[in-house]
Amino acid sequence: MKSFVLILCLMIFPIFAEAAPSWYPMPKEAYKFGEAYPEAQQLLYAFDYGHALVYERLLHNKGKIANPKEFEKEILRDILVILKNPPPVKVDEDDIAPEYVFTFPLMVNAFDWSHMLHQWVLDVLATSEDRGEGMHRRINEIFVQYKANRSLAITDVCKTMLFMDGHYFSKDFRRSYPSFNLLIWSYHWFQIRLYEALMKPHRAERDLAVQETVKEFWTLISDLPDSAEFDMMPETAKEAPTFARQFPLIAAAFDNNHMLHDIVSDILTSNKVAAVDMRKLGVEYGRMALDPQSFKSNKCAAYP
Repeated sequence: MKSFVLILCLMIFPIFAEAAPSWYPMPKEAYKFGEAYPEAQQLLYAFDYGHALVYERLLHNKGKIANPKEFEKEILRDILVILKNPPPVKVDEDDIAPEYVFTFPLMVNAFDWSHMLHQWVLDVLATSEDRGEGMHRRINEIFVQYKANRSLAITDVCKTMLFMDGHYFSKDFRRSYPSFNLLIWSYHWFQIRLYEALMKPHRAERDLAVQETVKEFWTLISDLPDSAEFDMMPETAKEAPTFARQFPLIAAAFDNNHMLHDIVSDILTSNKVAAVDMRKLGVEYGRMALDPQSFKSNKCAAYP
């Protein structure tokens, strides 16, 4: 009887069967970036908080937002408070955005797995004393471990921009909420530019470059939407060319991650997507992000 009840519960509440990804054992360098650059690290924690907050508010208010400009202004005000007072540790998205986590379980877990790769790469770049082969070997070891989780690893095969913008609901988020959109693109710009900053050979150069990246980020979001002049999602090859040349597959995986964020934003915003279809679409497009053949680009000229 107990077995029957357990099976029934898993059928009714399948989300509980989808455990959050765990990287074990964690790299020895884990979170060392934050020890070296606490301001930048805490901003990254705040970005995760801000992403989840926007998604949860969009989900709760889907189809009921009479004044998008006021809605955007209100949440931007809340997010700026978080950015200026960032959490000292990573906050669990289940606590911030439980309905978003329930609605997009595959995407949330794929993002979590990818964000671990983001973090560990930063940690190695920030702490490696060997700035050559040793650092490359270590980052590639971590990347191999990332790719081994084939059920969650966003592909490192370049996708065309149609993956982000080629669907019936595409671009609705940036049209409806231009400041939100540019804020999220500014988040992605910041993450990418940190990799480039940390490619500098000497510690003093890295310290200065990270400091300048933090300063530029605050300028980017100082007067949205006018202060961030992105016409398209920032791409790793453009914003971090040194990093992209040396780690082209990781750069492609990061770009695919960022495109998937835009897809989630569009699904949550578009009036063409019914609320009852969002969970199904989350699985469908999450699988596309994992699939190396889906929207595959025939040329990745930016990644020599």
